Amino acid sequence: MMASVSEECYILPLSSVVESFQVQSDTIKTVAGSGRVVEVRDEYMPVIELEKVFDVPRFDFEHVSSIMVVVEAEGGRVALLVDELLGQQQVVVKNLEANYRKVNDVSGATIMGDGRVALILDVGSLVRRSRH
Repeated sequence: MMASVSEECYILPLSSVVESFQVQSDTIKTVAGSGRVVEVRDEYMPVIELEKVFDVPRFDFEHVSSIMVVVEAEGGRVALLVDELLGQQQVVVKNLEANYRKVNDVSGATIMGDGRVALILDVGSLVRRSRH
C-alpha cells in the first residue's frame, strides 16, 4: 500500500496492513513516558508519526496528517500517521543496504512510475521502535 507524508511517498507491505481510518486529532492521546497513543477497537496502540521518523519537511503548515494505517508485525500493532493513501501497486524492491547503506526503519526502495523514489518501510522495525 502506498501512503504519502507531505511530498514523500512510502510503501507499506500489504501483508502487514490491518486497516486504515480517518482520525480526529482529539482521539490521539499523550501518555507520559509512552508518547502518543490512539484507541482502536478497545485497544490502545502507539502512534508513529512518519513525518518525525523520517524528518520530512512540512511545506503546507495548515495540513495536518489525519489518516491512520494500523500495521502489524512481530506480534505487535502500531498506528502510522500519514497524510494520504495512494492505493496499491506492485513494486520491484531494491535493497538499500547492498547498494548504499542500512537505513533505520526501511527495508528497501523502489522507483515509482513517475520517477520518484519511494522508501519501503520495515514494519517490524517500526513496531520495535514503539516498544522502546
